[in-house]
Amino acid sequence: MSAFLNRRLAIGLPLVLALGGTAAAETTITMWTFLDPNKASPREVALKQMIAAFEAQNPAIKVRVEPQDFAQMPPKFFLGHRTGSNPDLVWIDAKNLGGLAKSGAGADLDTAVVSKWPAGAKDDFFVKAGWDAGIAGGKLVALPLFHGASVIYYRKDLLAAAGIDPASLTSWSKLMEAAKKTTVVKDGRTETWGFGMPLAPIKTESTPMLIGLLDQAAPVFQNCKANYANEVGIRALSYTAAMITDAKVTPTEALVSNVDDVTDQFTAGRYAMAISSNLRYSVIAKNAKFGADQIGILPWPSWSGEKPGAMPVSGWWVAAWAKSPRLAEAAKFAEYMVGSEGGKLWATVGGQVPTRKSLMSDAFFAKPEAAWVKTMIGAWTASSWMEPTECNTRTLQAGLNEALARVIQDKIAPKDALAEAEQKFAAAQ
Repeated sequence: MSAFLNRRLAIGLPLVLALGGTAAAETTITMWTFLDPNKASPREVALKQMIAAFEAQNPAIKVRVEPQDFAQMPPKFFLGHRTGSNPDLVWIDAKNLGGLAKSGAGADLDTAVVSKWPAGAKDDFFVKAGWDAGIAGGKLVALPLFHGASVIYYRKDLLAAAGIDPASLTSWSKLMEAAKKTTVVKDGRTETWGFGMPLAPIKTESTPMLIGLLDQAAPVFQNCKANYANEVGIRALSYTAAMITDAKVTPTEALVSNVDDVTDQFTAGRYAMAISSNLRYSVIAKNAKFGADQIGILPWPSWSGEKPGAMPVSGWWVAAWAKSPRLAEAAKFAEYMVGSEGGKLWATVGGQVPTRKSLMSDAFFAKPEAAWVKTMIGAWTASSWMEPTECNTRTLQAGLNEALARVIQDKIAPKDALAEAEQKFAAAQ
């Protein structure tokens, strides 16, 4: 190499300029997400690695993440569409997919991404309800990043000590008996509760009340009208209340506990079984004082026990802003995040269930610690349910939790409490 080139490289000028060429213009795309790639949770580490790998493969594109509050992020994006101040990419949760469709803020990702895939490629996404949820008005406005669900975590050691086979907990009655057996009381004080539930009206998850309510022939939601105050609804509410009032396997403080509280209490060893999101599995495994190898996940029970209860489909999708001046570059990174490389990072580093069937052939999922992933896939395959995206469902579970509190604290009849919850759902539309 000539002395001239050495001098040019030494002062940091690109080689292409030293040879008389022109450097490629660099484009920076902005993405809103609740994750911060500068932090250390498994999903944040996965995102950081994803960005680094993408930028290495696409040196002319840089990705800037602007972390947002997860609850405020989608409405802020919808407003920004009108004011012209949006990022190029945004993450959308299940409860806001309907809002995305109505806002017109989402670009057509079928045109920008999927139409360029080989025939049948989208069939690799095995949660069909999750894929279809991103379609609005014939346009694909969001791609699934990873799916989540409210699930029942359990401690293998405590169930084993009580002589309980987790595979036997197929009905609500069997789950109640297991919760009784694993509730430990010493000197009048409950040391371990059998079942933890987030029953606060904020930051909640699905509960036996919702899953039990879904276990009926009649549609629970039709034309954005809720059908709670019926025989199955009363049964589901009464069962959930009995866990606190009669069986005493759940503390009364659950009425004001959100999902963060219940998750922290489970990892601290306070519950034998508890409801949280499967998206939190990696964090729960990392923080569990009793060891990650003692954590399992159950399919939801049903009234009959002959089939699993409905496994909710939630999670996060990525959308591109319809007015983005960098739509091509943004779509390229969105495609990477949901592609094979990105999907593998979400699963193996971020601790998420793969969205693509082809990833399950990876040796990582043959490990014992990944058994819960197969449980999730089996449950979704057997019976999955997604909140109606055409409706405003942001207060759905909150309304049911408030109905439960009305029955336990205010002593009103379950049917009346459920009728109130129906009215609150209607008012939210």
